[in-house]
Amino acid sequence: MSATATSADTAPPAAAPARPPRLREIDGLRGLAIAVIAVYHIWFDRVSGGVDIFLLMSGFFITAGFLRSADAGRGLGHLAYAARIVRRIFPPALIVAAATVLMVVLWLPRATWNQQLGDILASALYYGNWNLAAHSVDYLSSNNGASIVQHYWSLGVQAQFYVLWPVLVGAVLWAARRAGLPPMRAVAAVLALLLAASFAFALWETATNQAFAYFDTRARLWQFAAGGLLALALRPASRGWTRRLRGPAPAVLGWAGVGVLVFAGAFLESTAFPGWAALAPVAGACAVILAATAAPGTGAGRLLNTWPLQRLGVLSYTLYLWHWPVLICYLTATGRDTATLPGGLGILAASAVLAFLTNRTVEVGLPATGLGQRTARGAFALGAACVALVLAACAALSGYISYERARLADAAADTDRYPGAAALAEGLDVAEADFAPSTLDAADDRDPALSDECNQSMNGYEPIRCDFGAPESESTATVVMYGGSKIWHWLPAVLAAAESRDWHVVTYIKNACIIETGQEALGEERYTSCAAWNDAVVAEIGAMRPDLVFTYGSRVGYEAYETFPDYTDRYEQLLATGAQVAVVRDTPSPRFDVPMCVDLHGPASPECAVDRGDYFEEDAFASLAVPDGVAKIDLTDYICEAESCPPVVGNVLVYRDDAHLTNTYAATLGPYLEAALAAVLAAPTEAG
Repeated sequence: MSATATSADTAPPAAAPARPPRLREIDGLRGLAIAVIAVYHIWFDRVSGGVDIFLLMSGFFITAGFLRSADAGRGLGHLAYAARIVRRIFPPALIVAAATVLMVVLWLPRATWNQQLGDILASALYYGNWNLAAHSVDYLSSNNGASIVQHYWSLGVQAQFYVLWPVLVGAVLWAARRAGLPPMRAVAAVLALLLAASFAFALWETATNQAFAYFDTRARLWQFAAGGLLALALRPASRGWTRRLRGPAPAVLGWAGVGVLVFAGAFLESTAFPGWAALAPVAGACAVILAATAAPGTGAGRLLNTWPLQRLGVLSYTLYLWHWPVLICYLTATGRDTATLPGGLGILAASAVLAFLTNRTVEVGLPATGLGQRTARGAFALGAACVALVLAACAALSGYISYERARLADAAADTDRYPGAAALAEGLDVAEADFAPSTLDAADDRDPALSDECNQSMNGYEPIRCDFGAPESESTATVVMYGGSKIWHWLPAVLAAAESRDWHVVTYIKNACIIETGQEALGEERYTSCAAWNDAVVAEIGAMRPDLVFTYGSRVGYEAYETFPDYTDRYEQLLATGAQVAVVRDTPSPRFDVPMCVDLHGPASPECAVDRGDYFEEDAFASLAVPDGVAKIDLTDYICEAESCPPVVGNVLVYRDDAHLTNTYAATLGPYLEAALAAVLAAPTEAG
């Protein structure tokens, strides 16, 4: 969403004769863009292309302002330009960002607070797009809910553009003058090259990593460059060609542009942005602006000049800022993925009221006070104060989260009140207490070693070995943990056993990778890499010759029941190393975010428990045929009751997301896993 309401908002003053006449259609175009964005977000959960319009318009206005200054023989006025940008975009965006901290506390589940806090902070510092890009490819963050400031990604991209553009344009103009080249042609050539390079990069990255590409500034620069080229084409000195657009041509061009802008989101796949799909809204916006320039007030201009679209254009920035957090709060409160018709109208009404109030008090009222308006220093002080407001709000919430963490950590040290798995194993009658870990911490309640240093990515090939427990030379046994994240979440239990019995523990973990052979035939990169990784790991295990390998015995994903991939070949390979092989029955994958459910419905709610029968046919694992020398371990009775699997057992939260055990609960499984592994180690090997 563009923070540049008019060219006067962002460009240095230009001589009156050089400024082109104001096109009211531009305000209407902004109004149409924000309407399309809101409608597609609220009712269809789709990308509309509206943000692409605003990125184009930012490039158009900023470049046009710089060119007017250059035509008038003045410098670009970097300091004044920066001050104007800060005055315009910082106060509304950062005041709304501070307000979202309060909205998080009032309406969003505690399980999301840490994520939301990090997103708000990143957005306030204008690198929110890179923060979201990083999360989009983080397998371990895959259950993060929608960020309440997710829409701020475009403000981050624009802020980075605002920094880059005066440097780029200024450098090109300076170099052109030094070389005796026509300055405007030099600017046009550089922008054309930038457009081509950025668009080519966008096509490549969209095809290879679309989730990251969507937020990547490099894949968006072509849209700003397109706006810059449009500004060059419509300079008064070079605009004579628009007179060729006569007769019905402007009307056809304008209405075609409006049609593309309105319907692009309905026909274009969201996963195709910012590649080929983004061409449609960019081309549509260019068509509207060209038509308005050639024949203002005619054709589609009559629609764009209507009071509703003009008014929406004035409120477009603040309405963009408010509509998304209001939508997220509504969806959370109702448990819906999209809004109903009445609910959506309520979202629009609430957002419009907040947008109007923000516009009147901040966009209009604040400049009228003169605060931060007179000097560049004052503008930067105003911007710093707005950033400080968000930082203070984030610090307050962070302080509360830290307090709750410390309180529950102290309480959970009492194993009588927080027995976890022992409550099921020993049939304990446990007095109810605040469960631990808190949902504030649940998503992060995993062993700190669960990181890139000890955890291969979904597309990585190389084995990553990490060592824990007793030194290998002093250990009584070497135990290898081998598999994906649902093997890794047993680490606290394995380490508890290792501490008790002086085991040396070696881990080989790869995200979303199973140990079945033959995956390379499936074709996708993640299967090819998983197959190669498995082969390399088995070779390392063979060279190591450990005492025990602990790995998968079954798989419970998002299908109805536990499945048993054909692991026989892999088991045979592991047995050939001379190691004992212990395979564990997989844990249920509840198919919903358990901490979030507990926040919304309470730990005792049946909505947050899962039917054990939905996951397991009770005798299936016991009757599973495995090679001789492979021991099966089933700890389901220490996670689930006879009929259901509750979210909290023995005052300990069982899951940290929709599939993985919390570190805290896994640790309480230590004695039971230790007994099972020790029994396997004590048994004679097949060779023995």
